[in-house]
Amino acid sequence: MKRFVDLVNFNADASCLSSARWLAALEGKEHSEFCKWLQLYIDPHKPIALGLTGATVADLASHNPDAIALINRHPQVFELIARPFSHDISLTRSRQGFLLNLSLGLAILRQHFSAVTPYFLPPEFMLSSEQVSLLAEQGVLGVFVNSQRLAPGMRERVPTCPYQVRGVRGINLPCVPVRGNLTQLYLDALHNYDSSAWRQAILGDPDDVIVSWRDGESPFLVPDGLLREGRWLHQEGDIPRSHFSTAECHFADSDALDPRLLRSYPVHSFLAWMKEFRMMGYLLRLQRLEEMATTLSEGSLGLWLQAINSDILSSVEKESPVVRLKSGPENNEYFDYTILRSERGFEGEELLCLLEQEQDAGNIASESSLKNLGAHGLKLAGRLRQLKALGLGRDAT
Repeated sequence: MKRFVDLVNFNADASCLSSARWLAALEGKEHSEFCKWLQLYIDPHKPIALGLTGATVADLASHNPDAIALINRHPQVFELIARPFSHDISLTRSRQGFLLNLSLGLAILRQHFSAVTPYFLPPEFMLSSEQVSLLAEQGVLGVFVNSQRLAPGMRERVPTCPYQVRGVRGINLPCVPVRGNLTQLYLDALHNYDSSAWRQAILGDPDDVIVSWRDGESPFLVPDGLLREGRWLHQEGDIPRSHFSTAECHFADSDALDPRLLRSYPVHSFLAWMKEFRMMGYLLRLQRLEEMATTLSEGSLGLWLQAINSDILSSVEKESPVVRLKSGPENNEYFDYTILRSERGFEGEELLCLLEQEQDAGNIASESSLKNLGAHGLKLAGRLRQLKALGLGRDAT
């Protein structure tokens, strides 16, 4: 029987999701916009594999614990997937920095949710071969890859079936390729109130297990987003959804693959995040601080986790996407809509200044002063509280 796994990356720091917009989506407890989004899956019983970053979980715990309770009340709908704390660019991480981000992400997920499927969804699908081995050594059972994010020549060399990906030191890890083409088809369905092409692609796929990937923030970035998402789910019809943990994937041995295929995890291009090198100085300053990551104070460590977010670079280096939206489900009128990148680059610069001042002065900004920074300071204050409650997981490195 065909099984469809809806793998959802939910990153509260997405470059087009401003801090103010995100916090507004959490207002109202069980009546919040975020809880209404969850309810879209609960009411028709549509299972999803939910990849909440640890920072996103910290925001829910601080600003809408009702959402966490709602997820926990419906384990047959929501499956939690392993994520790091910060949605970073792991190719820029040191060994210690990667492990710290990973351990804190897993810790906060396990603190708030009764079960976490130990398959890791890498931010931006960026992962080094050493990090593949580190994941295995930390008890992670598998990882996902998306060839659609790669250049055509490399895309063709990524296996299309689940396989054992090679890490360093002779360590292998199960790897699940997602159907990258389904991402745009989902967005087209969202924008056009029409799921027919997306549904046809699922039904026409010859494999028994189909894993898609998409960003969970998408309906929060366009007008009438929840209405659009609800329409997509309704038009999906009877496609059988499954949690990943029950999908029964069978993994090919790397030695049995076509010799032209890659056995190691494909290295993702960094070009889109450094298109015009506007953030080169930021990365160099951040790298210097990462060398001291394991010795930073609790407050500084929290700032560092915020500062390594990949969308700080995205918001500066990437253009704001312009999409064509159908104005309503029952008409044929369309309009162009610009999804503006947030000022996350400014937020990152402010975080970096606070970090460097902390190193000079030995004193982290107070919670009240952070809140005076605006929505991103309020978000940061809540995350620091959650990290403090975790003890920051220093022993993991």
